[in-house]
Amino acid sequence: MRQEVNPEEQLRVIDGAPVLGKAASAGERWLGAASVAALFAGLVATSTSDVSTLVDCCVLLAALTLILRWRWFHLRAPRRRPHTKAEERVAFFAPVALAAPASTMLGNSATDLTAAFVMTAIPSAVLAGYLVLRWRR
Repeated sequence: MRQEVNPEEQLRVIDGAPVLGKAASAGERWLGAASVAALFAGLVATSTSDVSTLVDCCVLLAALTLILRWRWFHLRAPRRRPHTKAEERVAFFAPVALAAPASTMLGNSATDLTAAFVMTAIPSAVLAGYLVLRWRR
């Protein structure tokens, strides 16, 4: 009851297998760069202005949604390779990095521009790092 192994048939099966190395499109890369810029600009604008705590919470929720949406997109995208350990760590740290601007935003006063740039650069850089790690192959 042994099956005959046909090398040509095996090669055809291998050639027909899906490739998990689909590269990111130019539109995806552009949208990723725009997301990082929007995250940075939105957090800086809210940090430096004296708006209500409700607006601050809404901006932080939108920033968290943006970060998590990119992760969910990469988890569900067809023909993409699995996350590496480094990508998993960075993806975990991205929402946590929102604590830096949240600490200044949820205070009762607006912060100066330099402090806002420093605090909002942290989650923006982490999101950019995650996207670059996903797109490097």
